[in-house]
Amino acid sequence: MSHSPCLLLSPTQFERSAIVSHLGERKLEGTLAQVCGFGPVAAAARTSSLISEHRPDMVVLAGIAGSLDAQCSVGEAYEFLRVRSYGIGVGNGEQFQSVGEIGWRHVQEESDTVPEGVGDVLHKTDGKRKLENRFGIDGELLSVCAASSSQTEADEKKKRYADALAEDMEGFAVATACVIHSVPWVIVRGISNHAGDRDKTNWQADRALQKVAERVGEILAGK
Repeated sequence: MSHSPCLLLSPTQFERSAIVSHLGERKLEGTLAQVCGFGPVAAAARTSSLISEHRPDMVVLAGIAGSLDAQCSVGEAYEFLRVRSYGIGVGNGEQFQSVGEIGWRHVQEESDTVPEGVGDVLHKTDGKRKLENRFGIDGELLSVCAASSSQTEADEKKKRYADALAEDMEGFAVATACVIHSVPWVIVRGISNHAGDRDKTNWQADRALQKVAERVGEILAGK
């Protein structure tokens, strides 16, 4: 068992490599950069395993996401203070009901670390930094089981959750693992595309990841 002050996680090797390259070794001193896996299941399992192995003081999830709102500009990066689970529950489309809406919680057990369990929304808690969004955005990151494949799907999500500004697939899973292990978490997502736009010629993934690295660098400098 080792100890790393900060665990920097990215869903894919592509995202990790780009962020690490932009950051450079000096800014990564004391930080372990790892791949947490694609999607909520892999991300939750891998994050929990890495936390148990390395006992970090903080976990930073960094990668790309799709915009659900004009406040999230393609090619920019943002830190999200809240992350919401979407897609786990009952039904599909307009008939969908979340875990909370059917009266359940994602983590039922009450303990010292999660006395109220885990509901549909997790709020960033970090005793080392102010609970303010330094990157000028205040809204929810919607963590989905499958990314929007069309504008219609993206619009449906936005209609249901007006505070949702972007969608990813791993944020809620990583945050849940952190809550269970009592580790502060931070999520930084670069906006590579408009949610629902699957034409990658329109995407700005490289620029978004460069912006992510800039934001993460600021966070690591203040950790």
